[in-house]
Amino acid sequence: CFDDLCEKCANSHRANRLSMEHRVMSLDDSQAVDFVPDTVGFCEKHADRKLEVYCFDDELACCLMCATTDHRKCKMVESLEECAEKQASEDDKKKLEEMLEEFNQECEDGKSSLSKNKEGFGAQVDDIRSRIQSMKESVVRFLNDKEAEFMEQLVSLQNKKNDKYAAKVDSLSEFQEKVGVDIKKMKNCTDKNKVALFLEMKKAEKNHRGLVKNLQSLQNDYKKISLKLEDANFLTPILLEEKPYGKIVVEETIEECTTNFLSSELVQFHVLAKSGCRMTDVEAIGDDHVLAICDNHNKIYLFSITQGFITACSLAGKPWAMTKIDPMSVAITIRAPQPGIEIVDLRMDKSCTLTSNEIIKLSFKPNGIAFDRGGFIVSSTDGLLRHVDESGSALHTVSVTKGYVYGLCFHSRRIIYSHHVDKGKVYALFDDKLGTQEFTFEHEDLSYPLGVTCDSRGNVYVVGCSTNNVLQLNSEGTFVRQILSRDKDDAISNPMGIRVTTMGSSPKLLLTCQNEIRMYDFDSQ
Repeated sequence: CFDDLCEKCANSHRANRLSMEHRVMSLDDSQAVDFVPDTVGFCEKHADRKLEVYCFDDELACCLMCATTDHRKCKMVESLEECAEKQASEDDKKKLEEMLEEFNQECEDGKSSLSKNKEGFGAQVDDIRSRIQSMKESVVRFLNDKEAEFMEQLVSLQNKKNDKYAAKVDSLSEFQEKVGVDIKKMKNCTDKNKVALFLEMKKAEKNHRGLVKNLQSLQNDYKKISLKLEDANFLTPILLEEKPYGKIVVEETIEECTTNFLSSELVQFHVLAKSGCRMTDVEAIGDDHVLAICDNHNKIYLFSITQGFITACSLAGKPWAMTKIDPMSVAITIRAPQPGIEIVDLRMDKSCTLTSNEIIKLSFKPNGIAFDRGGFIVSSTDGLLRHVDESGSALHTVSVTKGYVYGLCFHSRRIIYSHHVDKGKVYALFDDKLGTQEFTFEHEDLSYPLGVTCDSRGNVYVVGCSTNNVLQLNSEGTFVRQILSRDKDDAISNPMGIRVTTMGSSPKLLLTCQNEIRMYDFDSQ
């Protein structure tokens, strides 16, 4: 009934035959309700009138009387029934749910980043503590009291910083708790009353915008702390110094949380090369290493940005694409002679080594590959995208246009692949086992699209091998620009493999052009 009741009336409400099945809960519990109600409420201003229209200008539902008085000058006011028909479909609900899930994941990523910074800061504290204790052994007994003072200061500083980390993590958890309520509502809702669903969706969108602002404000305060010990070299000769162990200097820098991928220019910063090769795909490993596969020599190569070529490993057959399955391992599609997926591990001890760890046999000829929760999504030439497990058995398949599906990537439960149809197209599908199509893209300057990838914001990059270029699309599949081309750089020749990934503290674009791996920074200036 959408009425606030006292305890006595609430008991009567439960006892009345007409309302005994109504859901009655405390006002505190109602704030965290995780379901969409089956009925539409009443107007806040006119309590005897039901909600009938929605004002998009004020983002408010009201009765018809309010619409004709308070909202008569608003440009967009529609009946709730029309709004529900237009904007409360299953697809609309699913997109909102995905948007909320992405926000939830962004909060989780922020917590992970803060945890890493905390661990790094603690390691620096431990390092300085070790240095101080070593100094202590070489100085006179007089310094013991000063050591205690110094340690107290260091621990106090760490506690203060840890409190700040904890406060930020608590804020992110609070954001997640709030968005989690809306997520549960979307998952638990039914189609019984689309108007109620529409209203809850608009509330969730409004809450989401407020939470995004709060998250952005919090992200702007993510700081990486660098701890240094200054004046430590003066300890030994200066025994009566007020601070004989030196002074602690804390340097805080704001970490860059986002890059404007759609407006930043690409600036080349490095080229890796191996003569006689045709590199079909590329992956970044850590901050300094790059892997590339070659279908001329059936090998995988390891490069270092600082040292160049390091080592190679022979593969079981002709490779085409690869995907990272953990920080030090990749899975590679082998097209001939025996179709399969080859797992290669990288070890970095005293020297770097590449080792073929396993070969998963397949019953079809694979092309592109993407890793997904312990299994793989694999494209082929027979018009199917297959989800396979670690033994190579197909879990389920999605039918696509027959022909060569070359590039393949997976981002935010979305499968994106490039297809050599006519000149070439790019498709995006929801990972819902049905292959529900989200968008199709084609362009006059795109032909023979061999590679495709996404950045952290879901923007798409597709390689035109015949057109010698790279096109950039936004996350909705709309063309943004030709971000790389042979017209601007003669070295862009028959590009194939592409990745946008973070190396160090900034995102990089990696592109294979025959025997070269060309590396670019995103420069917002």
